[in-house]
Amino acid sequence: MKSLKLLVDWIEKADIFLSDAEKHLAEGHYWLVCFESHQAAELYPKSLIVSATGFHPYTHDLLELVDALKSIGINVEEDIVIASDLLTPHYTLSRYPGRKTIKYNRERAERCLGSAKKVVEWVKRVADP
Repeated sequence: MKSLKLLVDWIEKADIFLSDAEKHLAEGHYWLVCFESHQAAELYPKSLIVSATGFHPYTHDLLELVDALKSIGINVEEDIVIASDLLTPHYTLSRYPGRKTIKYNRERAERCLGSAKKVVEWVKRVADP
């Protein structure tokens, strides 16, 4: 398989989203934590996909990104699939009140942030050092 290097411009953005999510958790902006966590968990896998294929899927569905990773020969661990499934709805639900009411509280925000960190750390392990 082709060498997989994380692309700096993608990772810089993802790391800012992750850092902002931690800051917003402390400030109590729980819906924003879930959105930013999703964004970080989206950009890291997309960086791998672009590195391997030269393009990225036009989706915000993290499970579709999992499928794309599998299609290029990357074995995706089950806990990454679960974390991706947990985060996917928050791309939309966190930003559009009234579509489907979700209570954004500290517990949910911590789950989102923890899931994002899990995805980010996994991608770092999969990518070439």
